[in-house]
Amino acid sequence: MSEQQNRDELINQTHEALDDAPVMNAAEVIAYLQNHPEFFVEHAEALAGLPLPTTRDGNVVSMAHWQNNMLREKAEQHQVRLERLLAQAASNQQNHDKLLHLVSNWLGLVDANDLPAQIERDVQDAFHLDAVQVMVWNEPSRAVYHPSGQSWSDNVVIFANSLRTPYCGPCKGFEIEAALAKKSASGSIASLAIVPLWGTLNRAHVCVGVLLLGAADAKRFTPDMGTHFLQSIAHLAGAALSRVQSPVHLSLKT
Repeated sequence: MSEQQNRDELINQTHEALDDAPVMNAAEVIAYLQNHPEFFVEHAEALAGLPLPTTRDGNVVSMAHWQNNMLREKAEQHQVRLERLLAQAASNQQNHDKLLHLVSNWLGLVDANDLPAQIERDVQDAFHLDAVQVMVWNEPSRAVYHPSGQSWSDNVVIFANSLRTPYCGPCKGFEIEAALAKKSASGSIASLAIVPLWGTLNRAHVCVGVLLLGAADAKRFTPDMGTHFLQSIAHLAGAALSRVQSPVHLSLKT
């Protein structure tokens, strides 16, 4: 008797034995196989020739072939995930390098009063933004350091102090949006980030200003985006701007 005939006979005997036996459901079959892993070893020859009725391309393949396909699909999924992680790591490294370069520029400035304008230029160029505005103030003295020649209501300072994490999202008619839009080449912005700048003045941890980032793209800044990198920029910029000690003589509006 040929090998194929032996396998067919085994399958027929199995079917006959199962005709009079209680029908097992899928969960029971899976539980049995999990509890008897030696089944696959003891019946390897029979299983290798066992056809499966459903496949992706409609062909009938052996269980071994099907298992190989499943492993290949999982390997491809892992490869895609790995490629995404590597791309994200590369992007993070680029941002880290940019930030390091910015901080080096800021530390190199001799006159601290040049810092606000320098930070605006550096951040806008490094991250390809449509508009960037830095505001620096001394709340106790009610004096504005930067920008000169402009006045702001107390609401700006109060709002910035209330933020513990950056606001990212669409424009909502904030008072500071109008000035930020004027710095854009198009004269308008669709989304923005409002990043409070925290520094140390007289040994106290205070909000020394705010960093405004504007984009014509409505999807550039969204409420669900991560803010860790923005907070890193704010932490370093706030520390640098704490050096600004000569305020422009311009009082806040009440």
